[in-house]
Amino acid sequence: MEDRLSSLPDDLLHSILRDLPLKHAARTSALSRRWVPQWIRALADSPVLDFTDRDFARGQPADRAAATVGRCLRLHAEHGAPLDAFRVALVSPQGPGYGAFGRDVIGWIAAAVARSAREVEVDLTPSQEGADHGSAAFLELPGDLFRSRSSLERLALGRLSLRAVPLPAAGLAGLRSLSLSHTDVTDEALRGVLATCRALESLSLRCCSLLTEVSVASERLQALELLGCRAVRDLRVAAPALESFAMYGYVILSAADWCESVAVDFAAAPALRDVYLSHMDGCDYLDPNHDDYYPFVYHVPHPRVLTLCSVGLLVPRFSLDSDDDRFDHLPYAHVNGGEATYIDMPNLQELQLLLGSLEEEGDQDPRYPERVYYFFHCTSLPVLERLFIRLSSNPANGSSSATASTTDEDEDDDDDDRDIRFGHDIVLGQLTFIKVVNFRGTWRERRLVGFLLKRAPILEQLVLVTPEGGGGAPGYEHVEGIQEWVSALQKASREARTSVCRPSEDDSPNHVHTRFFHEEYCCMRQG
Repeated sequence: MEDRLSSLPDDLLHSILRDLPLKHAARTSALSRRWVPQWIRALADSPVLDFTDRDFARGQPADRAAATVGRCLRLHAEHGAPLDAFRVALVSPQGPGYGAFGRDVIGWIAAAVARSAREVEVDLTPSQEGADHGSAAFLELPGDLFRSRSSLERLALGRLSLRAVPLPAAGLAGLRSLSLSHTDVTDEALRGVLATCRALESLSLRCCSLLTEVSVASERLQALELLGCRAVRDLRVAAPALESFAMYGYVILSAADWCESVAVDFAAAPALRDVYLSHMDGCDYLDPNHDDYYPFVYHVPHPRVLTLCSVGLLVPRFSLDSDDDRFDHLPYAHVNGGEATYIDMPNLQELQLLLGSLEEEGDQDPRYPERVYYFFHCTSLPVLERLFIRLSSNPANGSSSATASTTDEDEDDDDDDRDIRFGHDIVLGQLTFIKVVNFRGTWRERRLVGFLLKRAPILEQLVLVTPEGGGGAPGYEHVEGIQEWVSALQKASREARTSVCRPSEDDSPNHVHTRFFHEEYCCMRQG
């Protein structure tokens, strides 16, 4: 068979290889000898060495993958090309080979720093037999690694230890972005790092189990993530330039006497535009003592974009006349008999609700209808334009009742609000777009859609997206039935278009936040 690719001009071959992932570029060596210098040239000319593709090391021992990374670094250095970014993600071995592997990793980081790389990212996933996330899983960085000034602007470390690095460290002083994932960083060490990194604009702390009191004070910080750090019981943030905040953790903070309280001091952040708040144990966990809980959203009431889980929709109900002073420090108007708006979100334009089971709600305390309705009742949303509702993708975890038929329930559509009684009318006067994902068509899901359609007078589009194929996903006939049902619903807007589709057919807009931390296994597992 004629090899037409190998007959192409060198410059064209080089341009092709330059755009390929390194793994695929290296494999072209098997085509002919002519390809070997071409992929090496492409490697040498690239300012970025990226080994984060998980397929890169798949099917080969860790030592072989490490040897490939080391060889590429040496070739790159021999050709004298500048190194701007070095990224690697590998499964670290256990047993006798761990020491050599660790020395290789430390050598890569040191080489990248010495060659003035602006970005270094290293993530080491322990193999299954070492996946207990204990101290043995952390590779300790040497104390002199960041002693001298460096060009580093972004540093991302996964399962590496900074304990031996003396702080302040001159080599970290220029950092603009820092990400620590599954590390053994302590409260004191974090304070030392932040004191060193005065130019920091982005900070991500993920599954750092030793953090208990997180204090972040920065004049330049713009993005903050606190994800899966289960032991945190004190959070203090003073960042006037903060624009983006994501918290996946205990966003429901208890003030009950029998439970350890979580202290929060979130100073004013006038630039804050998007917030993601999701509860550690998923979207459907509800403690029976929900009177003693209040949501984190009280501390960040002014974003333009918000994602909130169903646990975060809980609202305390108590009287101004009560002697209960546990909630006196909260930055919101007290609820008095359910008649007052408990929170004003004057800037919110785009809201996403991550909902657990709708089926568990109405049969509990009759004072509490489904918390999603109560949220709309007690929250002022004067400029809300886009609403996204993401139901549980697991039918055993949310909206789990059998998919409703299109007969018996339809007879009561006009009475869907029969157990939703509020003291005032709810009008979503600026809402133009609604999207509900993982819609199976259960009665409570239908009631929620009907509730929203009656309260959005200028709605332009409603999109219902069914679950991925499999257990609990509606069949094609039922999808058609849902379309007929929603088309016949009473709507406040005569211009509203409705559509029902499967995920592969959905080309409608998505929320800004498309990453869902409660669905990521590593944080759920971190103890």
